[in-house]
Amino acid sequence: MVSNKNPIQWVLASASKHRAKQLTQAGCQFTLDPSDVDETPIIGEAPAKRAQRLAQAKAVEVAQRHQDSLVIGSDQVAHLSGQLLRKPGHHEAALEQLMQASGQRVSFETALCVIGPGQTPWVEITQTQIEFWPFDQATANRYLKIEKPYDAAGSFYSEAMGQWLIKRHQSEDPSAIVGLPMLSLGRALRALGIRPF
Repeated sequence: MVSNKNPIQWVLASASKHRAKQLTQAGCQFTLDPSDVDETPIIGEAPAKRAQRLAQAKAVEVAQRHQDSLVIGSDQVAHLSGQLLRKPGHHEAALEQLMQASGQRVSFETALCVIGPGQTPWVEITQTQIEFWPFDQATANRYLKIEKPYDAAGSFYSEAMGQWLIKRHQSEDPSAIVGLPMLSLGRALRALGIRPF
């Protein structure tokens, strides 16, 4: 990893390989310390509020262990017609979830929470709308067997072959759909007085 030359250590409060890859590609040096936050859904909680609550809870928990560090927490909630789309975990669940999205518009709420040493949490949320092309089960099956996106809410990777399933992508931050909204992170760093270069 390339050093970001900042005087404080960066900590990513996540086990997500996708978020780690985003930071690495941005030239950041950081350590991983996943949180142990309970992600059980709260009945009636709005998707955006859930994403924000979990992102902040993750960052706050990890910041207690790294009080002299910059801690980055994030959470993403996907939903379709009011139904939460969780990480499928296996092929059958992914196929069912992906077929629900065929020809539909799925919303992704990606929340970011950044905590600097001795500072209050900086929180922002980015909404992304993904409109899928209509596709049949054979197409969904072929895609899932090739890419195996079983750890992704919505059952696809937008940055890889899954983009061929997308008709329209609407967001003020294109990186948010991957899991870590980098434009939002840039705003957080500037607000906290940290230069990413």
